[in-house]
Amino acid sequence: MRAIRCLVAALLAAGIVTVVAAQPGRGGFGFGGQDVNSLVLTNVALQEEIKLTNAQKDKLKPAVEKQAELNKKRTELFSQGFKNVDKDKIAELTEEGAKVTEEVKKVVDETLNADQKKRLKQISIQVMNFTVFNDPEAKGGNKGGNKNKGGFNFGPTDAQKAVMKEVAEALKLSDSQKSTVKGLVDEFNKESRELFAEAGGKGQFDPEKFDAANKKVDKLRKETWAKVEEALDATQKTAWKGLVGEPFDTAKLRPTFPKKD
Repeated sequence: MRAIRCLVAALLAAGIVTVVAAQPGRGGFGFGGQDVNSLVLTNVALQEEIKLTNAQKDKLKPAVEKQAELNKKRTELFSQGFKNVDKDKIAELTEEGAKVTEEVKKVVDETLNADQKKRLKQISIQVMNFTVFNDPEAKGGNKGGNKNKGGFNFGPTDAQKAVMKEVAEALKLSDSQKSTVKGLVDEFNKESRELFAEAGGKGQFDPEKFDAANKKVDKLRKETWAKVEEALDATQKTAWKGLVGEPFDTAKLRPTFPKKD
């Protein structure tokens, strides 16, 4: 458990992920995935994928600066992990993170054209991974009454809830299919947690072991997605293809950590 906390601290400090609590009965996965609106500000692979122009990059620069300042504060706050973090400072950063998230979302929406927005939306669904099958109204993942708009919140964000609803309405999974998907996702979650726990060693975050674990989880994820898609009928597969578009290598969106000397 300590190893998992170290991993979460590292990812949160990088300003990369939101956290989605596992939801009873739905195979919820712990990480909500990267915020693509924030990532498109600086991630070259994502910018190239949606064909972001130099003029658009210039328009996004003020948002880039705000995001960088927020990430700096996050890194400083979590530099020693979770154990001795000031809860009041977490609350302050949560509020600030919510504001920055909304500002970034607004400027990205104003800057991108229709085709770029469509592709970014498709990638955001791919990034959410199996959390797209979670119940957006499930209780238990949002203690403390936060509004789920960014920062270090637990529970799905409003944007993630909207995606969950959209996927549910588009696929219309039967009870039998939901049961099948739940079983597959539960098994994936179990094996993934074990791999990342091993990567944490004795409670210490090891970048090299984390990278190795990521590769194993990537392989496991692909195998699980193949099984999930096998459970869909032809109409559902077509609907799913429309939601996610062409596969994007989401590994290109991950933070990079300095390796040991």
